Amino acid sequence: MSLFLLVAGTHFAALLSPGPDFFLLIRTALRHGRRQADGCACGIALANLASMLLVLFALAALPDGGGTVSRLLQLVGGGYFLWLGTTALLARRELSLPEAGTSAQGRWRAGLVQGLLASSLNPKLPLFYAGLFGVLREAATPAWGLLLAMLWMAAVVLLWDLALVRLLHRPRWRAWLRQRVRALDRLCGALLGLLGSALLAGALGG
Repeated sequence: MSLFLLVAGTHFAALLSPGPDFFLLIRTALRHGRRQADGCACGIALANLASMLLVLFALAALPDGGGTVSRLLQLVGGGYFLWLGTTALLARRELSLPEAGTSAQGRWRAGLVQGLLASSLNPKLPLFYAGLFGVLREAATPAWGLLLAMLWMAAVVLLWDLALVRLLHRPRWRAWLRQRVRALDRLCGALLGLLGSALLAGALGG
């Protein structure tokens, strides 16, 4: 349970730390309105779900006992997480959010396609989920546990992105996010570093 909480916490911290999907949603909401932004959120969630399914199928094809390929994936995933974590810990960015105030009503389907394509073409997404599910797999998580984790993370992506579209128009929340973007980066970096270290320790000590 503690490992699942670490994985789930890292996943949610990565959502909180503003990234490409975050800015895509903001741009869509401000230019085309909430309806299209909601469709974009659904597209992003579908792309995340597809990436997770791809990763789970790939992991299922590996031998249960590990082997060279499994250890190589652990090394790559651990190194990638450590790189992401270090980048987040060293980040010194300021968050600039454009002012809200559009009354445009875009199309939900257009937003769906936009979010689906944008996230599907992000090569970092499968790597990110390969690392998360790699940690759970090395802990001998059963198939139903991996499926539950996949559904949980897909639901979290969808619900957070839908909430983000609505929070965008609240000045207090916008101010809160501007003030704490660096703290969110540090939290995300620390959790990613822990998971990366766990993957590397498993690969080098196995």
